[in-house]
Amino acid sequence: MYQIGECWKEFYKELDPDRRRELYKTAVQESEDDGANALRRELMEQRYTDPRDSSRKVDNFLWNMVILPGYMRPMYFIKAIGEREIKGIIRDLGLEDAQEWDESKRAAAYWEYRNTAARYLTTCEGPSYAKKLFGTMHSTDEEKLAKTAKDFYSMAVLVPAKYGVEKELELFIRALKDAFLAYSPDAPGLWRAMETGQSSKGFFKLF
Repeated sequence: MYQIGECWKEFYKELDPDRRRELYKTAVQESEDDGANALRRELMEQRYTDPRDSSRKVDNFLWNMVILPGYMRPMYFIKAIGEREIKGIIRDLGLEDAQEWDESKRAAAYWEYRNTAARYLTTCEGPSYAKKLFGTMHSTDEEKLAKTAKDFYSMAVLVPAKYGVEKELELFIRALKDAFLAYSPDAPGLWRAMETGQSSKGFFKLF
């Protein structure tokens, strides 16, 4: 599922935006277009371009990942407010026309979201992630992984289900789940724990 040519593997593995732009140019020059090159460029520009300041470095896809878990908070008890904002996220992720894409385009988008998830996962390893006691205490590696599982499950399962956008976010959801499951040997067990509503080893409280 979601196969890509050998020439694109380094492009989707690389996390640095500037380096990725160079790898895109190289791959386009050295391989035949599979019908998804234009979409790859569009997604990349949509992801890394600030429409208000083209000189500013941003990652719009990563930002949408960061804010997604927040849509489970009580402040969104007025569902219509969350629905409107979730529609904006679908647009910002470039998924408005996803139902019309062929397999090459779906694969290109899937791997762009996998790349976004991989970049997000690098932030989950830092000392400031999952701090405790109002940010005064560092978490253990186990606690960080549990928090990561909770965040990814919220982004890939709970929020899409709450707002009924599983179909619209299908590629994004799949990419996030696959990225997390491949992240750690303990990740599949944590994911199953989330699905069954059980906390694994008491690491976290469920939602």
